[in-house]
Amino acid sequence: MTAPAVVPDAATDEDDEEEDCPGVSPHPAVPRPGWTRLWWIEESLGRGRVVAHTCACQMTSYELVCCGGVYRFCRRALARRDVPPVSWTARRWRREEAHEWWRRLLAGQAR
Repeated sequence: MTAPAVVPDAATDEDDEEEDCPGVSPHPAVPRPGWTRLWWIEESLGRGRVVAHTCACQMTSYELVCCGGVYRFCRRALARRDVPPVSWTARRWRREEAHEWWRRLLAGQAR
């Protein structure tokens, strides 16, 4: 006689956390020691095209936006004290430099 198979419970805490995440965009890593602080302002360049974005399941999400050949990051945050809901990097970059800073943001080397 064989022992009955153990069926794991489908509703675990780990599954509950992943339910709210669509899993289609990357999550930025936790800031690493020595990370670079980006300067955020509330002024936008106007309408632009979102080139890349992080997952919106976290309290803060980021977008890499191109507007007229100039790139900036847009930060969208849930309402909390001292953090505007939408802010933009004060610095503007050309394509190659913007993608390098985007990589740093995803790796936890910039915020």
